[in-house]
Amino acid sequence: MLRFAFQQDEGAPIAINIARGYLMGTNDESLAGEIRFSKNRVECTPSIKRAASLNLECEMKEMGRLSISTCLLEQRSEPYSLLLELARYRIKHFIAKCEDWQIWDHPGAADALAEWNEARLLFTSALTTQDMAKSDELSSRALIKGLQASEKLAVAHSSIWLHRRYAAKSASKMVLGVRIDPRVQPAVAADAAKSFDLVALPLSWAKIERTPGQFDFSSVASWFDWATKAGRTILAGPVIDLQPQNVPSWIAAKRGDFSVLRDGVWKFADAIGKELAGRTGMWNVSSGMNDNNWWPLDIEQMVELSRRAVVGLRQARKNVPTLMEIPRPFGHDLCARKGAITPRTLVDALVNDGIHIDCLMLQFVMGEQSSGRLTRDLLEFSALLDTYRPLRKSIFVALGAPSSVVDPSAGYWRTPWSSKSQAAWASRMFSIAMSKPHVGMVMWESLMDVDPKEPTYGVVGGDRKPKPILETLVSIRRALTVPLGEWKSIEGKSALSDD
Repeated sequence: MLRFAFQQDEGAPIAINIARGYLMGTNDESLAGEIRFSKNRVECTPSIKRAASLNLECEMKEMGRLSISTCLLEQRSEPYSLLLELARYRIKHFIAKCEDWQIWDHPGAADALAEWNEARLLFTSALTTQDMAKSDELSSRALIKGLQASEKLAVAHSSIWLHRRYAAKSASKMVLGVRIDPRVQPAVAADAAKSFDLVALPLSWAKIERTPGQFDFSSVASWFDWATKAGRTILAGPVIDLQPQNVPSWIAAKRGDFSVLRDGVWKFADAIGKELAGRTGMWNVSSGMNDNNWWPLDIEQMVELSRRAVVGLRQARKNVPTLMEIPRPFGHDLCARKGAITPRTLVDALVNDGIHIDCLMLQFVMGEQSSGRLTRDLLEFSALLDTYRPLRKSIFVALGAPSSVVDPSAGYWRTPWSSKSQAAWASRMFSIAMSKPHVGMVMWESLMDVDPKEPTYGVVGGDRKPKPILETLVSIRRALTVPLGEWKSIEGKSALSDD
């Protein structure tokens, strides 16, 4: 058992919330277990008696409501100091990324290193004091300083590496994309759509094949026509999206019968390929299949569905690139669903089976109350993107954050979500993503707000007026159309830094 003690007095700088807490084992793998909370105590019972770490939400005025973690800790009866362990991990993680990026001596990281050193000194004081209340107060300050240092490090690294990547060359012509809700018509949002190089258009199986064997593409036809005239590339799909609302009722009625699903996917993919291959620049084969969220599958069945979809799509036109979407790339809630596997496990299984996937799209969506979509600091995002480099596949990064608070219990970055914080977060994340040599494109999650009850991810509001985020994304895209030159420090900051 893991036990943690902490002081949570009214007015404390950090508010602990375990409602969406979870446990992790080695290699950041999701670990089943029970988490219980009582006054100033957290008790965790992992399913396996081995070292584990606890991840939970902390609300901090300076940083927002973020999901943060402890280090791996041995199970014992004596309680750990929760705030001390959260601060310890943050200091350790900063060191690990400095080593990984070899950025210790770079002038662009000077501010981050100075802040980290303050966090380290506060942590040392917290570690040595015998007064628990004082230790928690010092640990809270160390954690906040450590998070501030982490974000400065992530921003500094992105600026330095953007200049390295594009010092003597401009970015490709396909850098910025946007996802379009088919409920929005081109006549309403075409002007905003022209600001993007690529448009992602979902293909809802439930809407296209309402009756077995009869395929109606009218729900997406207008956007395909617009893209052809406007000279924009379309990313079509996902073809396999096993969310209940996207599965035809006559297939859903036989949920659990794999043969019905397999044959249905094959016919659907074949029909899509014949109808749309000539106007599609890239296929999104599947989204979130590894999550095993609603239709139960084992890994062999996931591989078989992927093969059927890829073959069905490529029968009409073989040279259209394929992509697999990963909606929850951190994957820390997988143990809650039987048969769920990590995204990397599925990717490896497809490669081993000879199924060619050209790209992966990692989706980072904030502002929703979902354990797989917790709000995290910038260094966590940057570090996760680094883990995909060894795959030697092009990575697309799909970003989404609301321009208003829809769910007060969901996390937020720096300040509660607004049009200003949405644009600021997007700016930093765009730069972080494109600084990675294996990232080929940034995709924004929504072109336009449609339903006031849904998160306001759009770059255009429901009033049809552009939000500040649209100009933010376009301005960064514009900056990448020419070589950036060598990195230069302006009073300790890069010319691209928005701090």
